[in-house]
Amino acid sequence: MEYLSVPIPDNQTIRKWAARACCFVVVCYVAWLVRIIWVPLGLALILAMVLDPIVDRMEARGWNRTWATAFIFGAFLLIAGGLLALSLPYLMAQGSQMQAQFQRYFPDGSPDGLARSLHKMNVPEGTANIAAKTMGSLEQEWARSTSSVVGYGILFASNLVWVVIIPIVAFYALRDFHLIMAKALLVVPFRNRSVVQTAVVEITAVFGKYLRGLAIVSALNGVATFLLLQALGVPSALLLGALAGLLYSVPYVGAVLTVALTAAVSFLGGGLNLMLAAVGASIFLHQILFDQIVTPRILGGHVGLHPILSIIALLVGNLLLGIVGMILAVPVAACIQIAVLAVLPKLAVPIDLPPPNVESEATLTVEDSESSAKKDASEHMREAVASAVDAIDGQAAPPEEPLNSPLH
Repeated sequence: MEYLSVPIPDNQTIRKWAARACCFVVVCYVAWLVRIIWVPLGLALILAMVLDPIVDRMEARGWNRTWATAFIFGAFLLIAGGLLALSLPYLMAQGSQMQAQFQRYFPDGSPDGLARSLHKMNVPEGTANIAAKTMGSLEQEWARSTSSVVGYGILFASNLVWVVIIPIVAFYALRDFHLIMAKALLVVPFRNRSVVQTAVVEITAVFGKYLRGLAIVSALNGVATFLLLQALGVPSALLLGALAGLLYSVPYVGAVLTVALTAAVSFLGGGLNLMLAAVGASIFLHQILFDQIVTPRILGGHVGLHPILSIIALLVGNLLLGIVGMILAVPVAACIQIAVLAVLPKLAVPIDLPPPNVESEATLTVEDSESSAKKDASEHMREAVASAVDAIDGQAAPPEEPLNSPLH
């Protein structure tokens, strides 16, 4: 009769595991107690991540890292602050005008009140009821999705110290971006360091490329929407353009909300003919020009996320963090996908399925790709970080093998 032997750890190992578990619980508890700081710090780190490749290129051209960081960061704050200061009075004025116009036509915001107001505009009863319920549902969903944003906005307004802390943290994170990476890698065991560093580099690259591209596309969309609606004579064109730029960062949902807002404002401001013209032009601008031409050229499919996973990510992001969660859902999901592929590389192996008229077995093929001989500034910085970490450890890195990983 065979017995199953289960190894029992000694007392020293048990005490070590217990100490680590206690430390982990304490760290998690403290992180939960100070949870209010993670959103501002996260915003600062995201800003540093987005601007880091620009500073890397300037440093490669001979700039001092500190001066390059100060120049790029100062230019970013100056441009963003200047645009906000110039446009804010007009946006507030048009927002008040739009609110007054809606209150004049829809004094009662309840579904029944909206239906009565639509009846007075000679809208058919069935259409009015459906529109009223839809508007009520959109209002509730918008309020729920933006509740976290409004909450953090009120918190920042009551605690203005974050307005100073976020730029300072972002500046130092941008200046010492690679040094912070090196310190973090020292915590990783030497045998796993190469995999971890590759995954982190790929994740930051995807996140940074997506956010930079999304910012450019959203800004272009806002400007194009403003010019189009201004040419058509739609009231509050500047506010609608600003909202279109912000909402376009929310995949799928943003364009629909922009068209709905455009339809409502143009109908109240100019009647049915203006609404039809504005809606038709907006659909062409968003769904055809930007979705099919501009956005693919700028973003270029760097995220590489399957459409089904994108939709799931958007739903999860909306449930967790509302509008902010939907904006960050796609790049975060892409980063999770990169981490999963690093752990399970066989999931990234392409499956070559034969056509239906060919009787053969499906085979798995791996395409070998050679790394480019031309390396950019970020690649040189990555090698410098790896060398510095190895020198601190006093260990020689093993010879680098060709990277056949799906991350490259």
